[in-house]
Amino acid sequence: MFHMKPPGEFVTVHGLRTHVLVTGGGPTVVLCGGLGGNWFDWDDCVDILSPFHTVVVFDRPGFGLSEPLPRGTTPTAAGEADRILAVLDAVGLTEQTYVVGHSIAGFYAEAFARLHPSRTAGILLLDSSAERDPWALIPKPIRISAAYGLATASSASGVQYVLGPTVRRILNHSIPPDGIPIETYDWIRQIYRTPSYLEAAMIENFVYPDMASELNAIRRRTLIPDVPVTVAAAHTGRPTPWGRAWIRKQRRLAQYLNAEFAVVDDAHHHAMIDQPEVVSGLIARLVSHHEGVDT
Repeated sequence: MFHMKPPGEFVTVHGLRTHVLVTGGGPTVVLCGGLGGNWFDWDDCVDILSPFHTVVVFDRPGFGLSEPLPRGTTPTAAGEADRILAVLDAVGLTEQTYVVGHSIAGFYAEAFARLHPSRTAGILLLDSSAERDPWALIPKPIRISAAYGLATASSASGVQYVLGPTVRRILNHSIPPDGIPIETYDWIRQIYRTPSYLEAAMIENFVYPDMASELNAIRRRTLIPDVPVTVAAAHTGRPTPWGRAWIRKQRRLAQYLNAEFAVVDDAHHHAMIDQPEVVSGLIARLVSHHEGVDT
């Protein structure tokens, strides 16, 4: 049960109560978080962008304060692209939109551009998931059953309640420049202990290869619209083999999409938390580039 007053508003999207925040004014930018992402991951970027942009942040089903998907229903790349569109329609923003996708939401941002080109002004893929030849050894139904089973066991045993906020700290090393606000700590303690949150995160993680394959199928039958595209990779600055391989992977994605490529230095995977000014600058540049072309 949530005792704090939620920011933003709740709208019905695809039959689900969905948490959305809309701030500012100007060209519309929608910020889509990665696996298990919540609205507050973008707080600093929202503050920086909103004086000159209409900024939309929403929680996907089961994350943040949004209602989860019905049991047995799994996310798809096309479905999440459609959800972005439905959120924008629900809050009355029907013009072209700049879509920012972080991590797995890079799948959704690219799918949005390909499936809804008339509504796309540009896209930015931030440390995006990227798979040229995804595959899975375990059949999808078994993976889904395992996800439900693990989530249920973790919640019922109390492990999630005890370790949920700790898992957040382990998986998300990013710290805002001015530190984590006490209100965010309160939301983390509540959200990461909610059974539906863990279930949604495990399901989205376990269907990752299916959505990667789906996006490749979408790529084969659609074109990326003629809009500005940026691929930005986070880099901690440590010269590790994994880090170099990740940068190469992100460069290949940029080349494939004929996109601008940028590196966000001194940043972990959640670069929008570590380096909100840099990430916001890349978004503002994307917008100004397109607006300049139009004029």
